[in-house]
Amino acid sequence: MKKKNLLIPCAVAVMTLGTAMTAWAASGWQEEGGTWCFYNSDGSRAEEQWKKSGNNWFWLDDSGEMLTDSLVEDDDNYYYVNEAGAMVKNEWRELENTDDSDDASDTAWYYLGANGKAYKAASSGKTTFKTIGRADGTSAKYAFDEEGRMLYGWVNEESGRETGEDAWKTGTYYLGEPGDGVLRTAQWERLEVEDDDMDEEEEEYFDGTYWFYFNTNGKKLADTTKKINGRNYRFREDGNTVFKWYNTASSSTATSSNLYYSDPEQCWRAAGWFKTIPGANVDTEAYDNGDEYWFYAQKDGELVKSKIKKINGYYYAFNEWGGMLHGLYKMSVNGSDIQSYEEIESENDLPEADEAWEVYYFGDSPKEGVMKTGKTSLDIDGETYTYNFRKSGSDRGAGYDGISEDILYCKGRVMKADKDEKLAVYTYEDEEYLVNTSGKIQKKKTNVKDADDNFYCTDSKGVVTYKGTEKYTED
Repeated sequence: MKKKNLLIPCAVAVMTLGTAMTAWAASGWQEEGGTWCFYNSDGSRAEEQWKKSGNNWFWLDDSGEMLTDSLVEDDDNYYYVNEAGAMVKNEWRELENTDDSDDASDTAWYYLGANGKAYKAASSGKTTFKTIGRADGTSAKYAFDEEGRMLYGWVNEESGRETGEDAWKTGTYYLGEPGDGVLRTAQWERLEVEDDDMDEEEEEYFDGTYWFYFNTNGKKLADTTKKINGRNYRFREDGNTVFKWYNTASSSTATSSNLYYSDPEQCWRAAGWFKTIPGANVDTEAYDNGDEYWFYAQKDGELVKSKIKKINGYYYAFNEWGGMLHGLYKMSVNGSDIQSYEEIESENDLPEADEAWEVYYFGDSPKEGVMKTGKTSLDIDGETYTYNFRKSGSDRGAGYDGISEDILYCKGRVMKADKDEKLAVYTYEDEEYLVNTSGKIQKKKTNVKDADDNFYCTDSKGVVTYKGTEKYTED
């Protein structure tokens, strides 16, 4: 095979020629015009071959002159000779890069092994790594191309560098900047990327970088999930970690779940409580409005949806896309499953007695969104109403409906007379009941009078037996 002599200047430690070799009279080493040559026993100059002097090997070029400070190609192997011409062993050397591609660095690193040969890619062409000691006493793994240059940046599995905007997509390993070259193993790396394929929602949070994780074999994780240091992460097909909302469905017909991964700085899958704006495919209206909601993610990352759930000793309700409900709601609940719901925002939204709704309230005490039980006062359209919600049982949190402890309730609301009425009549199960301003049912009353001078009589249950503008008399 044709040999190449690559003349490449390099600042190196040198030895004097006088100490490197001994001159011979007829054959062997001789100095001619400041250049060393080697003469064979037949008087011919040695050319394109190695010759030894002392403990060192020297290269004679195609004119028979000893090379110095040069990279030598000999029989598909690469060597380096220093300024004294001696073959370098067990050393790193930074040389001018002969790769003239646009994205190549100005210099390239070579490692010359114990036999002087520069480490290079395996004959199979597959990317392999050499463990090399470092100045600080540690060691690291490096890869080299077929010409012995240390690889860096994104590297594929064929001992080649991946370059251009999509290098992060097509690369398998990441070996750092041009002067680095260390294989990343079992570690995170946050790298600058260009990505023209992200959707509008991702662009909103994208800061020009993605997190990547490189396994113990140095390969980036891709199209998988992995638990790392106690947290769960999702990696896309190109290896970048998912952040914000992620839909697990692979097609429109597949069963999907909207999982949440934290901000781009963290990217771990949510566990427990978190507050954020729903994704565009989670709740389009809330996303467009920028409305934040509380969510609760279970151990598997699935959000609690359409359910009343006990969390850390308190009960909360969640809608169909996982947003925590907050406020007064009329709901249809089967066990703990919320089948339908509507928020009560005005008096017009209050359910009638014959409607199938149950009323629940999720307030701010002791924490935001906690289901209220017992009595509480609520403001609706500027009016204050008293409610009473069940404290236990399968319908815990639902407003009382009917008569309890001499109080008449309609979907949790205490039916009582206004202060300026004194007394009021409410119908329950086709019977009229008389109540005062605190909601107490008026039992066994005779000719009690309201603010309009109407008279009432009631039986032992508080059912109205007489009402009129005149006092009741037996006649």
